[in-house]
Amino acid sequence: MKRQRVEIACDKCRGLKAKCDGRQPICGRCEGYGFQCNWSMRRRTAAQEKRDDGADQLLENSPAAAVEQLANLASYHQMMESYEMLIDEIRTKLDASDRLALDLNLSNIRRQKPRDLAHGQLPRHGSEGHQQPKPSSATPPSYVGKVSEIHFIRAVHRCIQGPELSELAGEPGYGSPGLSDHLVSLNRPLLLPPKEEAYQLLNVYLSTIHIAYPFLSRKQLLEELESLWNKDCDNVEYQPWRALFSFIFAIGSYYTSFPHRKESPSSQHFRYFQQGLYFSYGIDSNCSLISIWVLLVQCFFLLAICQTDRCWNTLGLAIRMGQSIGLHETLTESRSQQRRTWYSMYVLDRLLALQLGRPMAIHEEDSHVELPSLQDQSAFAMDANEHTLDDIHVSSMMAYFRAVVCFSSIVSQVIRELYRPSQIDLRPDQMLHSASSLDQQLAQWKEGLPRHLRFDRGHTFERSISFKRQRNMLAVKFHHLRALIYRPFLCLPLLQAHNESYMDLLMQHKHEISHAEWACISAAQETAKLLHYVVDEQSLVHDFPWWQMISCLICASSILFVAEAFYRDHDLLEGRTSASCVRDDAEICLQVFKALSANSDAAKKAADMLEHLSHLRFSAVVASTDVPSISVSDIPAPLVPGCWPSEISNSMEWSIQFLDPTTFSRGDSHFNAPHL
Repeated sequence: MKRQRVEIACDKCRGLKAKCDGRQPICGRCEGYGFQCNWSMRRRTAAQEKRDDGADQLLENSPAAAVEQLANLASYHQMMESYEMLIDEIRTKLDASDRLALDLNLSNIRRQKPRDLAHGQLPRHGSEGHQQPKPSSATPPSYVGKVSEIHFIRAVHRCIQGPELSELAGEPGYGSPGLSDHLVSLNRPLLLPPKEEAYQLLNVYLSTIHIAYPFLSRKQLLEELESLWNKDCDNVEYQPWRALFSFIFAIGSYYTSFPHRKESPSSQHFRYFQQGLYFSYGIDSNCSLISIWVLLVQCFFLLAICQTDRCWNTLGLAIRMGQSIGLHETLTESRSQQRRTWYSMYVLDRLLALQLGRPMAIHEEDSHVELPSLQDQSAFAMDANEHTLDDIHVSSMMAYFRAVVCFSSIVSQVIRELYRPSQIDLRPDQMLHSASSLDQQLAQWKEGLPRHLRFDRGHTFERSISFKRQRNMLAVKFHHLRALIYRPFLCLPLLQAHNESYMDLLMQHKHEISHAEWACISAAQETAKLLHYVVDEQSLVHDFPWWQMISCLICASSILFVAEAFYRDHDLLEGRTSASCVRDDAEICLQVFKALSANSDAAKKAADMLEHLSHLRFSAVVASTDVPSISVSDIPAPLVPGCWPSEISNSMEWSIQFLDPTTFSRGDSHFNAPHL
C-alpha cells in the first residue's frame, strides 16, 4: 500500500529529509528515535506546490545536466536557510548598533542574489545554440526640450551633417552612467564618519548648498548631528535623520574629492549615498517635513553627479509630498521653515525645467505662499540666544534667497514664451518682442538687487565668503538666462534656413535680430569670463553653484563655438570682439571640463562633446548668407564685453554645483512668484 503524503512535516524530519507521518505533537519517527519534535506550522502555499510539481516534471523530462542542476539548487536553498537561521540567532546577541550594521550589509547581499535562485526556479533551456539576449546597458533616451543645451547642439549637428549622418554619429549628451554602476558593496559598517570629519562634511554642505537653499535650520542640524552618536539606532522615528545626514555626508565627501589626486578616485560618497537610500527606505509612505528634506538633499547629490533624470523624479515626489501636507498654502508667519522648504522646491523645479526643457511641476496659480521673511534668522543662526550672525547679516543672507525666487519666476516666463513645445500659434516677431520684454525684466531684477549682491559692482575689502559665493551664483544665473533669451535668434540662416517665417523676420527686422545675436554671444562670453581667475578645481566646485555649472558652461561654450565659426568673416563682431576672442572664451570652458573630468563622468562627456563641436565648420553656409548687422553704438553699454567688474571672476567655482545629467529629447513649463 502506497504511503499517503502528509501536508506538513516536523522540523526535525524536514531537516534530515526523512519521511514524517505528520502525527502531532510528536511524530512517530521522533518518538521512536527519541528526538525533540518541533513544528513551525508553515503551510505550503499553492505557488510552492506548483513549483514543486514543475520541478518534479523537469526532473523526469530534463537531461542529466538539468537534473544535477536542480539537485544543486535544492542544496543551495538548504544551505541558505541554514545561514539565515544562524544569522537570526547571532543577531539577537548583538547590540542595537551592530544589529543595524548587520541589517545594512544583509540587505545589500540579498539584492545581489540571482533572481532565479531566489525564487527556487530552474533556468529554462531554449533550443540548442539559442542564447538569451543580454539586457542592454544603454539607458533609453529621455525627453529634453528646446531650451536644453542638448537640443541646441543636436540642432546644430543636424544642420551641418544632415539628419542621416547625425543619427550615425549618435546623439550628443553628457549624462552620467546609471547610478548602479557606481554603487559599491557595503561589506563593512559605514554608519558614521569620525566626529571631526562629520562636522567638516556638514560644513561643506552649509557653506555651499545651504546658503542658496536654506530649507534646513543650521541650529537644528548641529543639534541633531551632535545627538547622532547617542540616538537609539533601532528607533524607526530617527531613521529619516540618519538618511538626511548620510546624503549630506555624500555631498561633502564628493565636494572634498576635488582636486583629483593621483590615487584611484574614492567611492566613499557613493557609500554614504547608498546608506542614505537604506535609511530612507519607505519614506514615500510618510508625508512629513523631514521626509521632504531628505528628498531635497538627495536631489542635490544627484545633481552633483549628473543624475538629472533621477533628480527630476525625486524632486517630483518631494513636491507631491509637500502638497500633501499643505506647503502650497502656507500663510502664517510662524511657519517660516515650511515657506523656505516650499520655495526651495519651487526654485529647484525651475532650474531642472530649464536644464531639461520639461514642464514645471509647480504652477503659481495653484499656490499661495508668502516669501520668507528677511528677518527669519532660524536658517543661519547657530544658537537661539547667542546669534553668531548679526541681524543685518542674516537679513542679507535671506535677501539672496528671495532674489532667486523672483528670478525663478522670470525663468518660468522664458520657458513658456520662448521655448514652448509647439510654436504654431506664436509668430517669430512675437517671440522677438517677448525676448526684448523678458530681457528688460531681467535687467530690472538685476538693478533691484541689494548692494551686497550686485555682481556687476566692486566689493573692495569685503570679507564675507558667503556673499561672494552668492554673487557668483547670481552672475552665473543672470548671464545664462540672458543667453537663453536670445539664443532662438542665433544663426538664423543656418538653423532656420527652411523656416519661411524666420527668414521673413530676418529681412524685416535686421536691426533687432542683430541686437539679439550680439546679446546672446556677449552673455555667453560673460559666463566664460567668470572662469578667468579660477585657480583650481576645488575653488570652482565650492565657490560656484556646482549643481548648475556644467549645464551653464555647456550652454555658453556651445553658443561661442557656433558663433565663432558662423560669424568668423562677418561684421557682427567688428568693433565688439573678434572671432579669436570668442573662441578663446569657449576654449576656457573646454579646459575646465577637462580638468574636472578625472572626478566627473559628466565633465568628461561634456569635454568630448564640445571638442567635437569645436571642429564644425560653417564656411559654406556663411559664404552664401547675408546676415545683417548693426553698429556698436546701437547696443546698450551693459551688453558690451568688459563692462562687468573683475570682482565676480573669483565666484565661478561655486556655480558648478548644479550639475546637469543624463539623456536627451524635448519639453515645456509654468509659474510666477511674488515680486520683492
